[in-house]
Amino acid sequence: MTTPAPIVITGPTGWIGTAMLAYLSRQPGGWAERVSLFGSSARQVTAADGTALAMRALETLKPADLDGAIVVHLAYLTKEKVDLLGERRFSDTNLEIDDQLLTALAGAKPKSVFVASSGAAMLAATGRDRHPYGMSKLRQEDRFRAWAVKTATPLIVGRIFNLAGPYINKIDSYAIGSFVGQAKRSGSIQIDAQVPVFRSYLHVDDLCALIVRAGQAGLGRPVPIDFCGAETVEMSDTALAVAHQLGGGIAIGRRPVDWSKPSAYLGDFTDTKVLAMELDLPLAPFSAQVADTVRWIEVSGL
Repeated sequence: MTTPAPIVITGPTGWIGTAMLAYLSRQPGGWAERVSLFGSSARQVTAADGTALAMRALETLKPADLDGAIVVHLAYLTKEKVDLLGERRFSDTNLEIDDQLLTALAGAKPKSVFVASSGAAMLAATGRDRHPYGMSKLRQEDRFRAWAVKTATPLIVGRIFNLAGPYINKIDSYAIGSFVGQAKRSGSIQIDAQVPVFRSYLHVDDLCALIVRAGQAGLGRPVPIDFCGAETVEMSDTALAVAHQLGGGIAIGRRPVDWSKPSAYLGDFTDTKVLAMELDLPLAPFSAQVADTVRWIEVSGL
């Protein structure tokens, strides 16, 4: 019987990292012994099943930690930190985060690497939005792709668009979470967007399964691929789905809409579907994603 590869996760305390640990905890076998965590500082992290894991500071990462491992790189400053820190410090900090991993990788032979990029990198690459976050992500993609080509290591750079499902954090920062919060507080949902806003959602559990199973299979992609949903929904569709899930005749209001200026933040679902088919992984429909998001918010008391 083949021994499962160890898994190294950087930045495991955000939404995706928390969902990743929960996903791993549901897999058969002794999962915690195979997982190593690295973050901004050393501390204990508790997984959804109650398992306590030690997280080491990323600066202590060594090549030996990565040999033969599935590496999942989630550590990165988020977009809102640009205004807080300023563009220079934001950029320098993210470069340092990537430097710490790339330095360790230079002396290691991992089984595979996943780098969590963003749809913002697509916007930067196409010139639609040159925000420092997207520009930094684009540079990150290039650095890890150059390393993967040089070392012939399987790499997937995943441009993650919109997610739904359990372990959502920063509830009011996401449309589904915000709508759930509004509905529970006031019995109504107000859509502030004054233009048509189009999104597609991927269940966070499906994202984790795609990442881990691709890593186990040693799959790589020569260019960044999009992680997004099959169903394109407008903000009003999302509000209706939340209202339907909660029940109770929730009213939905919206300011006047300028129909001439639609906003579409959409990836190429073909990328996600091909990988899911290669791994024989069914993907959750939008309705199930909304149901799981609402259920998580209710159970967690957020």
